[in-house]
Amino acid sequence: MEDPLCTVKLTLNDLSGAGAGGSSASYWISEAFGNSSTSIKTTVYEQFSQVGGRALVYNYTRDNTQIFVELGASLFIDVNYHMTNSAKKFGLEFINYGEELNNSKVGIWDGNQFVFEQSSSSYWDIPKLIWKYGWAPIKVQRLVSSTISKYLKTYELKEPFKSVDSEAERLHLDLERKFTAQYYFSELKNINQLYLQHLVEPMTRVNYGQNLGEIHAMGAFISLAPTGAKSIKGGNYKLFEKFIENSGATLNLNTKVVKVTKFRTTNGAEESEKYMVQTKNGTTEIFDAIIMAAPIQFSGIEFENIYLEMKNIPYVTLHVTFITGRLNPSYFNCTGVEICPNQILTTNSGKTEFLSLASKVVLENGETLNKIFSHEKMSDEVLDRIFSERSWTFRKVWKSYPRLIPNQTFPPIEPDTNFFYVNSYEPFISVSIFNKI
Repeated sequence: MEDPLCTVKLTLNDLSGAGAGGSSASYWISEAFGNSSTSIKTTVYEQFSQVGGRALVYNYTRDNTQIFVELGASLFIDVNYHMTNSAKKFGLEFINYGEELNNSKVGIWDGNQFVFEQSSSSYWDIPKLIWKYGWAPIKVQRLVSSTISKYLKTYELKEPFKSVDSEAERLHLDLERKFTAQYYFSELKNINQLYLQHLVEPMTRVNYGQNLGEIHAMGAFISLAPTGAKSIKGGNYKLFEKFIENSGATLNLNTKVVKVTKFRTTNGAEESEKYMVQTKNGTTEIFDAIIMAAPIQFSGIEFENIYLEMKNIPYVTLHVTFITGRLNPSYFNCTGVEICPNQILTTNSGKTEFLSLASKVVLENGETLNKIFSHEKMSDEVLDRIFSERSWTFRKVWKSYPRLIPNQTFPPIEPDTNFFYVNSYEPFISVSIFNKI
């Protein structure tokens, strides 16, 4: 009997691109069948010209100096084992998140004042927090540690999960996905409300563009988890390139998939289902299985004879703005730019004009390269208030991540036979590493 040929199609379009889910799927498939008698042919379709999905990097060039800044998927943490271990295996170099900027200082801005500023010595931060917020910082940190430990059990479990709901249940994280973070922390865990407003909510705003009354508690825990945050030198997309390079997959860049059709075929007495993939440039290919690693609702793909009964997932519209210039200290009621925080998070006071502002690097002329996240477009008028000088501005708007709504219905992982949907996991936890799980 001849060895069976299993062809696997990875269709990666629009938001995801050849990103975390699709690139890692091609790699893990090759690893799983590496010593098997089963022959695997994997094809990755990407409608854009580069690998990376949401791990987009903008190459800022000035005075013959290149600076790579992440538009999205900017960091991962030590316990993201698939990311860290794979990056080490491929020989990629890490940089600690934020180390490009000397004298980095965090401040929480409420539109009128900084309600919290990081001390010059971290030893003073914890006593200062306890003095102002009681034992809330310690209680929240213990909750974060306990919850993340629960989630990390997923690395130890050998049995695959059939639905996101069942995965949340077996990890004992059902409450964390059923309630808003506001209700979970204030009502179930009795956490100081002022601490939630000043220190917890700014983290959900910068990470997911959502407030505590909107986001489920699991999303808040992921936002609070970045201990040992790091990125890959030159851009996190390099890891996804390595996944595909080492998978042996055929990568089709600049190739838009327009239609996927399921059909039945007969080989003697044996009947099976196949998938035909058609691209915008007119090519057609047949596959045994599909791994869809992009939000179906934004893909623009026509699906024929495929059962895809699922609700659309609401996504956050995020505005990313890069600016080179000099911060205006008077906007932040600072006496000088040198004493003003340069990593600025915001509260949900209704008075702030952005979600976060981070200075990334100091340029040779003394200007800083800054990144702003906001729900609305940052107009020139607003930017001219925030910056005393501005020499360059770049804007991008995109559907960055799902709204992590409590108790929502998750899309099925396998909506049809041998049709697998990576992004079904995103409304539970939307982080690059978890698309790999």
